[in-house]
Amino acid sequence: IPLLRPARWLLRAGAAPGLPLPLRLLAGGPGRPRVALCLPAALPGPAAGGLLSQARLYAIAAEKKNYLQEEPTSSHRRNASQFDWALMRLDNSVRRTGRIPKTLLQKVFDNTCHSGSPGGNQALLLLRSCGSLLPELKLSERTEFAHRIWDKLQKLGTVYDVSHYNALLKVYLQNEYKFSPTDFLAKMEEANIQPNRVTYQRLIAAYCNVGDIEGASKILGFMKTKDLPVTEAVFSALVTGHARAGDMENAENILTVMKEAGIEPGPDTYLALLNAYAEKGDIDHVKQTLEKVEKSDLYLMDRDLFQIIFSFSKAGYPQYVSEILEKITYERRYIPDAMNLILLLVTEKLEDTALQILLACPISREDGLNDFGSFFLRHCVTMDTPVEKLKDYCKKLKDAQMHTSALQFTLQCALLANKPDLAKALMSALKEEGFPVRTHYFWPLLVGYQKEKNVQGVIEILKGMHEMGVNPDQETYVNYVFPCFDSVKSVRAVLQENGCLPESNVFSQAELKSEAVNGNLDYILSFLESNTLPFSFTSLRGSLILGFRRSMNINLWSKITELLYKDGRYCQEPLGPTEAVGYFLYNLIDSMSDSEVQAKEEHLRQYFHQLKEMNVKIPENIYRGIRNLLDNYHVPELIKDVNILVEREKIDSRKTMQLTISDLESTLEKLKAENQPVGDVLKQLILMLCSEENMQKALELKAKYESDMAVGGYAALINLCCRHDNAEDALNLKQEFDRLDSSAVLDTNKYVGLVKVLGKHGKLQDAINILKEMKEKDVLIKDATVLSFFHILNGAALRGETETVQQLHEAIVTLGLAKPSTTISSPLVTLYLEN
Repeated sequence: IPLLRPARWLLRAGAAPGLPLPLRLLAGGPGRPRVALCLPAALPGPAAGGLLSQARLYAIAAEKKNYLQEEPTSSHRRNASQFDWALMRLDNSVRRTGRIPKTLLQKVFDNTCHSGSPGGNQALLLLRSCGSLLPELKLSERTEFAHRIWDKLQKLGTVYDVSHYNALLKVYLQNEYKFSPTDFLAKMEEANIQPNRVTYQRLIAAYCNVGDIEGASKILGFMKTKDLPVTEAVFSALVTGHARAGDMENAENILTVMKEAGIEPGPDTYLALLNAYAEKGDIDHVKQTLEKVEKSDLYLMDRDLFQIIFSFSKAGYPQYVSEILEKITYERRYIPDAMNLILLLVTEKLEDTALQILLACPISREDGLNDFGSFFLRHCVTMDTPVEKLKDYCKKLKDAQMHTSALQFTLQCALLANKPDLAKALMSALKEEGFPVRTHYFWPLLVGYQKEKNVQGVIEILKGMHEMGVNPDQETYVNYVFPCFDSVKSVRAVLQENGCLPESNVFSQAELKSEAVNGNLDYILSFLESNTLPFSFTSLRGSLILGFRRSMNINLWSKITELLYKDGRYCQEPLGPTEAVGYFLYNLIDSMSDSEVQAKEEHLRQYFHQLKEMNVKIPENIYRGIRNLLDNYHVPELIKDVNILVEREKIDSRKTMQLTISDLESTLEKLKAENQPVGDVLKQLILMLCSEENMQKALELKAKYESDMAVGGYAALINLCCRHDNAEDALNLKQEFDRLDSSAVLDTNKYVGLVKVLGKHGKLQDAINILKEMKEKDVLIKDATVLSFFHILNGAALRGETETVQQLHEAIVTLGLAKPSTTISSPLVTLYLEN
């Protein structure tokens, strides 16, 4: 019965059962429908058609502000705001690229649903976005999306009118969706929605797209009885309809009928005819028609030619694409259209033609766009293009200089899309070409299996790594393999069973690190006691710190630290056990916040005392660092507990040094009294005092024996004063140094130290003079020097010293001591952030 309802509707409107043929209807005579010339509302034809001219729809949507008049005021405001946001997001995407990503449309749809009561504007906007503006989606997926939107919004209370039904019709046409026009009319009748001229035009296009001239004739006859205008869109649809019905003669005659009706065929009609010829593979008639258009006042744009290319390709005639490409001008404004056609062709599994168009695009050779082909490769991966084709495409793009690293980029896309088989094949291809395959390339694949706890998938990836000669590192095991298993022990068993357990100690180190991070200190101690392989204390430091912080078993803290201190397997590095444990304690405290240290004060005190009982020692210089940390954390009470660990033997050795200094002072006085040269002894004594950080005595000695001072002694004293933040004496010593020998050059670090201390104490001009001297005397500037300049500027920026930062930065860059870079210039930004 529902199928008969539209027919009764037509009959009630006065339509006769036997409607005349469209050509007779349009040719004129009594009862000829009134013809109106206007822009086409829905041009039938290939799916590429609507893709290339959709942006104007958003302007139309923006004008439809009256949909919400019947809604409450608060709801109106909310919906209006939501609509403006959605329109802006979608419109920006269309204006920039000519398409809408599915993720963006999904986000706008979700937000619209969450708004509670979506209005008509939002519904119209979403529906219009489900057609050719989604070239990266298959036609069926686009229509499913539209149906999902339609059903969901209807459930949320959105009221649909004829515009929404027309929008859905257009989506059906663009997506080549097979539907029954009579059922569609029945659906509108059930909703009490009256079709309008646009509805009938699109229903005619739907009939014509499948070559159903009889169905189109019925709708056309009904339009006649309603005295509705027949636009160019209807004529264009009839061209398509006759062609797809196999009647090319009548398709061509439509143009004559148009002229008899008082309308000159426009570009859209000629485009429909050109597409009809292309679908037949009739290149001769395509050329003839193009020549005819060129000689007329009409103009076909690049986007029109792209439609013809799509028609040839879809119909199975890719051999003619090159002849159409020759006619394309590649104006910059049409490059997004070309990109969207390429994406559409890939979606339709016509990748070879897509590549042909891509290689013809000149944009990659302009503006340094050397990776223009990325969008093509990414979509090929998404659409599961065979790997052999992909490798060939990568080679061609690289040869054409349209991509600098095509294979690597395609691999990245495969990894992000979680396509393990494709990724492995691309890695093999990379290896064949001599590129290294890195461990982290496999992480995205492992993440995919990790989420599903897919142990077999993980094993397959590890086997693939082994086949390619890539050895998993600790990070791979800890972050991506272990989380798939219930315990670390079970990992070892499964890997051994599958032949994936490495012969090196990397896996054992990873086990240790994993258990440390989980705070399982019993396992750590047991492992370290029974281990037969040499481990680096430095490599364990980070993991142990996390383990210590996650377990408050101080006895285990102490036993592990003692073992690492006394067992030669773990402290073989140049630092030795004293410094290694000292740095470990410093880093342990440094990793904690002040509140954490305060909360664990008693635990830390107990730990330090247990280490003392175990005869564990640390160097004094590291103790000073720990002391400063504890001061900053406001727990000075712990300082005395750390002090008991300081290595006393080295402190006592200074008494011997003191005797040496006394001996040197006596020798110096004796030589001076005997009028003997004192230069060497004086320099030795000054250097010894500098090593003792005894600035006061060193300066007194300089004052006493100033006439005997040498360049080396001055250099050591300048450096000592800079370390002690003594700008005044450092500057005086530098001036005396210059008077002694104006050609003498300090080493780079001493110059940097001078700039730092002088700048810090506001002696900007003196600091700039030092920089000028560095330039004049061609002092060696290394990367480390530039980094030191950064720290000087950044320190001043953090103190808010505007003049210091600006003047020193300008001097450093202007003198060419450092090139302008993000690093050297970032303190300028920091300065303003601080201020």
